[in-house]
Amino acid sequence: FLIPGTYEVAVELSGFKKHLRRGIVLQVNQHARVDVTLDVGGLTEATEVTALAPLTRSDSAEMGEVIEERAVRELPLNGRNFATLVYLAPGVTAGQVGENLSGASTFNPRGASNFNALGSQANANAWLIDGIDNNEYTFNTVIVTPSVESVREFKVLTGTFSAEFGRGAGVVSVSTKSGNNEIHGTAFEYLRNEVFDARNFFALPTAPKPPLDRHQYGFSLSGPVTKNRTFFFVDYAGLKETRGLTFVNTVPTEKTRRGDFSDYRDLRGNLIVIYDPLTTRLNPAFDPSRPVSGTNPQFLRDPFPGNVIPPGRLNQVGLNVASIYPSPNGTGNFDNYTSTANREVKDHAVTVRLDHKASARDSFFVRYSYDNYKLDAPQGQAACCLATPDSAKQRFDLGPFVAGIQNTRLTTHGGAFNWTRIFGPTVVNELRLGFAKTNPETRQSDFGTKAAESLGIQGINVTEFTSGLPNIGIGAAPGSTAGDLTGISGGPAFLPVNPKQTHYQFEDTVSWVKNRHSFKTGYRFILRKPSPFTNTDTRGSITIGRNLTNNPVTNTAGSGIATLLLGYTTAGSRGFLLEPYNMTNSEHSVFVQDDWKVSSRVTANIGLRYEVYVPDTEEKNRLVNFDPVGLRLVYAGEEGADRRVNKKIRGGDLAPRLGFAWDVTGNARNIVRGGYGRSFFPIPQSASNLLGQQVPYTISQNYSVETNPLDYSRVPLISNPFPPIRQVQPRTTAELNAANPRVLGHAFSNETPSMQTWQVSYERQLTASLMGEVAYVGSKGSHLIWCYNPNEVQPGLGSQASRRLLKPLSNLSNMLQCDPTNRSSYNSLQTKLLKRFSHGLQFLASYTFGKSLDYAGSAASGGGAVGNAQSITLFDQSRGPSGFDVKHRFVLSYVWDLPFGEGRRWAQGGLGKAVLGDWQFSGIVTLSTGRPFTVFLNTGVNNGAPSWPNRVGDGRLDKPTANQWFDVSAFAAPPPNTYGSSGRGVLYAPGTKTFDVSLAKRIPIRNFRLQFRADAFNLFNSPQLGFPNANIGSASAGRITTTIGDNRQMQFALKLDW
Repeated sequence: FLIPGTYEVAVELSGFKKHLRRGIVLQVNQHARVDVTLDVGGLTEATEVTALAPLTRSDSAEMGEVIEERAVRELPLNGRNFATLVYLAPGVTAGQVGENLSGASTFNPRGASNFNALGSQANANAWLIDGIDNNEYTFNTVIVTPSVESVREFKVLTGTFSAEFGRGAGVVSVSTKSGNNEIHGTAFEYLRNEVFDARNFFALPTAPKPPLDRHQYGFSLSGPVTKNRTFFFVDYAGLKETRGLTFVNTVPTEKTRRGDFSDYRDLRGNLIVIYDPLTTRLNPAFDPSRPVSGTNPQFLRDPFPGNVIPPGRLNQVGLNVASIYPSPNGTGNFDNYTSTANREVKDHAVTVRLDHKASARDSFFVRYSYDNYKLDAPQGQAACCLATPDSAKQRFDLGPFVAGIQNTRLTTHGGAFNWTRIFGPTVVNELRLGFAKTNPETRQSDFGTKAAESLGIQGINVTEFTSGLPNIGIGAAPGSTAGDLTGISGGPAFLPVNPKQTHYQFEDTVSWVKNRHSFKTGYRFILRKPSPFTNTDTRGSITIGRNLTNNPVTNTAGSGIATLLLGYTTAGSRGFLLEPYNMTNSEHSVFVQDDWKVSSRVTANIGLRYEVYVPDTEEKNRLVNFDPVGLRLVYAGEEGADRRVNKKIRGGDLAPRLGFAWDVTGNARNIVRGGYGRSFFPIPQSASNLLGQQVPYTISQNYSVETNPLDYSRVPLISNPFPPIRQVQPRTTAELNAANPRVLGHAFSNETPSMQTWQVSYERQLTASLMGEVAYVGSKGSHLIWCYNPNEVQPGLGSQASRRLLKPLSNLSNMLQCDPTNRSSYNSLQTKLLKRFSHGLQFLASYTFGKSLDYAGSAASGGGAVGNAQSITLFDQSRGPSGFDVKHRFVLSYVWDLPFGEGRRWAQGGLGKAVLGDWQFSGIVTLSTGRPFTVFLNTGVNNGAPSWPNRVGDGRLDKPTANQWFDVSAFAAPPPNTYGSSGRGVLYAPGTKTFDVSLAKRIPIRNFRLQFRADAFNLFNSPQLGFPNANIGSASAGRITTTIGDNRQMQFALKLDW
């Protein structure tokens, strides 16, 4: 009920001396207890105690960390992203691939807010700003992103926390600043360019560094409106960035775009032979009793004479597509075109807060936050030009190809209202109201054009939302790390999207103290209204593989370019909403917490939380679910189905919390703490949103061509790959199989995901300002959501349709079922050394030794680099390291005022003070081992999906390098039509080490303080290598070609405080 800060407490009683205790530090969401002893005497006499509060926690079992305002303000945070503070706490790792591993990337304004704590999935986290829910529920990142200047205190709770809080093992509570009776302000400008930045690890030493011009600027101002009663705080933060990007792509040569492959060679110089698909025939000598192999091929095919496709066989639309690529500006058939472009970012954020003390009993505050973010990122193919619908001669530039979003506009709003009412010396009520709203809209480069139609590709540009080009993926050549050509697209297949979300919150809590008990109870209601206008393949994704032009005996050679020029496609899918849909779900929770001072040395924390999560409904009942027993679709509000498409409302989930703190010696120097807690958290929207993206409200079409078709009249052509669009609403299994739409399902049982955490720890106050802690912390996750294809193809001979798990639905290849059957476990040793600011120095050092295991990834990540089970029939064999598992992680953060200048040890005056005085050195050191990945076979077990090889050796190398990270020979393909046994996440990628530092000089100017600051991120330019190519069928298997973190970056700043 008080804002975080340093307080003093006075206690008076007739017949006793007045007791005054100073230096009491109150942190965000902390229930502070102050015990005093009154000495006999008169009120005119006083006992004054000025001592720092102990750093140990003798009244709570909760695990976590508080980052105070000074550290928030002074630590070097890349991108000045407040969310990166979460990684200073023990037991926390960055979100895995698929869940924004990029950290504080300006490409994503929510960068770094996706994290894993104590082995929990990222969707178990909770972000609170001034007590208001601030979670975006698709990937569980933040909505409102407050600036560093507006954050007073940052608290991370990871285990055994009060029943007041829901969610899993990661609760982040942020307190914003308020004003006081004095005028305070700051203005700043941060400048960054490429001059002091290092090149990418994989860039050539002679390659110029991409240009960069980045400015972060803003101000904050606070003070009184009415003295002692009403105060204001306002801040503005702006960002402008222009970043040059360089891309290396593959475009067709002058010969290949005409069908001449006579000099078409792989990276090893071997001629890639092109086979004529129309000569495909059954092998008369094939023995069906033996496995298909090079000595027992099922199909035969002849090469084109001279490796040249006859002009009469070339398809005009295929030629049109090939013609939009520019001519190579490099050599060879692959990676032969280099292009550059700029990525533009603009951001404007505002926070306004007003605090008012109406009376001695009533106080209020209201806070409003706004952010407007714009991103224009290069997207499309390699600076190719496409004909516009108006004229075949008129061109427009889509920009270089890069995997990422383009033309994003993100607007967020957030607000909080808080009323604290003191009913008496022992009873306090707190009312909170709040909201958070996000409106992200992303469009592809060619939105609004009929680019596909202008090339002769019919049936794509049928609505406003299906404008532009389809995504066209063109093969993968043997010996190449890239496709035969850089894919063609105006943007990712799911664009355009506009997944809006709005949350409203009501919460009321009552706290009262009675004897040795501190009680707190409350109720919270959250209403969520997502409008997830997202698509899967809006304009269609078309695959043009090399299997139609390869050698079916050896399954080698061939080219997707040749397949394109012949006019064939090998697979396609598209799914788009006919109109946006609007969903509603809600959350109810009540709790009671009793912090019981059992004795002067022992405190018990006893709590119980009861939660009910109400599943989604849609305003027009446009939800559809899959019935895995009846093998049919269930439509909301029809044929006995409820509005929630038979997803149950569970009667409520009970989450007990038990903890203790034992002051062993009675002087707060030696504390033993322990506890157990269970938490529940909502199903991620990335899983539940899917139920609005099905027929008949979505157009869904899929096809996949057999590997070696004999009748090419049935192979879809690039000129018109999809059948005409028609709405279907299949009600029976037979109708569903005939329609062959994309099918999405969510378990009717709707079990709520949960986490159980437990810990025991020992804290030791080493000095007045230094504390150490060692802890064992564990967790267990249950009913975790993961998604899979319930109709996967099983190994064997014959067509894929004949080998599907759901025989009555043999046509359906695009199915996704999300079930709460995943589970996890985590065990760790955590240590911490904390120094409170004294003698010019403060620091926090933490080390975690842990292991996280699960059976699959989250609905958002799909398992990241470790993937999911290779088959749902082998789910129990998929237990392995989580995609975010990190064995060792050490983090040191520090702020050090150098001992020079007035009031310091040296150079207290004169020239020495002017030159050496008022310098500050701060930094963050992060040392971490790598994350796991799964080795796989791209060809799989004849079921169209990757699978594991057999592990015939260890796979690890004594001295791994980026060129060869693991021993490829330790893995071998299993016998034909047999699953491999190597396992999930058996190897680990490189670790990371970063040293982020800041050097600042404060210059007093009367009532102002000017600070010059230089920040360096990854100071020693340690390479932040990514995952190796884990496909052992690739010529580049074991090679690392990407980074997951930036090379050294530097920025300079001026800040003015008053």
